[in-house]
Amino acid sequence: MNCRAMHGFFQFRFVRLLFFSVVFFIFSVSVFAAAPQPADNFSFLVFGDNRDGDEVYLELINKVNTEENIAFVVHVGDFVALGKASEYKQYLKLEAGLKHKVYHVMGNHDAVYGGWQRFNQYFGNAAYSFDYQNSHFIVVDNSFDRRLTAAQLDWLQKDLSATPAKNIFVFLHRPLFDPAGLMASHVMESQTKADRLRRLFEKHKVTAVFAGHIHGFEKTQLSGVTYIITGGAGSPLYLPQFMGGYFHYVRVTVRGDRVDYAVKRVYD
Repeated sequence: MNCRAMHGFFQFRFVRLLFFSVVFFIFSVSVFAAAPQPADNFSFLVFGDNRDGDEVYLELINKVNTEENIAFVVHVGDFVALGKASEYKQYLKLEAGLKHKVYHVMGNHDAVYGGWQRFNQYFGNAAYSFDYQNSHFIVVDNSFDRRLTAAQLDWLQKDLSATPAKNIFVFLHRPLFDPAGLMASHVMESQTKADRLRRLFEKHKVTAVFAGHIHGFEKTQLSGVTYIITGGAGSPLYLPQFMGGYFHYVRVTVRGDRVDYAVKRVYD
């Protein structure tokens, strides 16, 4: 084979190799683009206690609306002050500014003076559960001791027993206990019921329990369960700033069985 023939041969090989490389690259990109995103990878937001704090709550809404890839929001209660119809209507106007779906927990201020009926009217039952990807979400009504009935506790136990979800998140208004020990008057009214809930959460390996009622942020872990108090959506703060007394919301990110919590302050 003379030099010219050899040059043509190698040039042909190079062009063919380049052609197949380009085809392979295009195919790989198209397959990657068409492939579904990893399952069980999502984020949601949690906050509570905005009553009597519309100015702060509007700032929180503006900040929340900048969050990307949010599946939904959970409000852990006390979005009105005295359960009045006019207050519920005002809250609904504020909530309309949120671009994410909102699930509601009934707080004690939401329930008083017949407010529980307005909660049912606008949001449905105060105790319910739902699934999202690999996780199970349970909303408990403990706004007042009499609201956490034997029937609701029985429902909760059956719901926890039935779910095969990898992660379980529980939301209620009054915390089972106060990690900081500063607001003992703001935990659940019945220690017996609080202990029963704690044992249920431990038995069924609940991932995290979210509450409000204490106006600030607290986080602790007890017997493998993460407990978070997020009551900083606008109501007057109870805690000193260095102990969580600031306006905020919590972003929860689920990646399979890994769960991360990020506290986002309304005012940096």
